[in-house]
Amino acid sequence: MLCESLPGIEWFANNNPYTECSYKFHYIILPDVKDGSMTVKTWVGMFCYEKSKDQIIAERTFPITKGGREEMIEYIRAENRNTKQI
Repeated sequence: MLCESLPGIEWFANNNPYTECSYKFHYIILPDVKDGSMTVKTWVGMFCYEKSKDQIIAERTFPITKGGREEMIEYIRAENRNTKQI
């Protein structure tokens, strides 16, 4: 299931990004420790984030907290369910 391997909040608190995919649904989490936030960007396609920046279909920011992580997981799973994969 999507987000099963998602690192703990310490990973993001140290400014480390994380990416994962399920078939053609991809997401990347980009933390910004200065703002205390982490931004999730999603896209559908065959390529990595660097090659798909113009294909971002959704973006949302969450606080770098345990609650923010939990809310982010729910958001990612909902985006995956709502995205029609070609």
